[in-house]
Amino acid sequence: MHDAKSTEASAALENSARALLILKNSIEQRELQLRSSIDQHIRRMRSELTQMHQRVDQVVGAAGEKIAQEARHAVAPASAEYGRAVAAVTSRLQGVNKMVWGWFGAAGADVLVSLVTGWVVLGYYRRELASLKEELGRYESAVPVVQAFYASDAVMCGGRICVNVDAKGQRLGDKRQYRQAKPRPGQQMARE
Repeated sequence: MHDAKSTEASAALENSARALLILKNSIEQRELQLRSSIDQHIRRMRSELTQMHQRVDQVVGAAGEKIAQEARHAVAPASAEYGRAVAAVTSRLQGVNKMVWGWFGAAGADVLVSLVTGWVVLGYYRRELASLKEELGRYESAVPVVQAFYASDAVMCGGRICVNVDAKGQRLGDKRQYRQAKPRPGQQMARE
């Protein structure tokens, strides 16, 4: 009985193992079919996604080109007006530039004329001052002569000096031929 049970158990175990093997094979085939089906589905989705990207790119590209054209058309009048305004401002700036250079030229000419005039005037005054200095030197040299004439009893007579000779006065000259004049009458009192 023991053997019969063991054989029965062994047969049941064998049947179970075959059933498990069949089940395993069936599961593996199902898994392969499922995997194949999923892979096909993924490839189809990728293909559709790529096509959709291409369509979106085409739509976006067309829309972008359309937007760019419309923007160019919308901006063209403002751009043309801007160009005219820039040209007008440039023209005015060129006129102002010429005027400013004219002012610089006139100012430079004024400075040059002022410098030349100052140099000429300075030269004139230097010559005048030199002449006046020379004349002042002559006057300063003449002062002692005038003081001596004024202090002496002398007068002008026929373009010469006539003096009242002091017999007791000093004698000068290499032959002692010159004599001192008497002091003026009013000068004697002032000295005494």
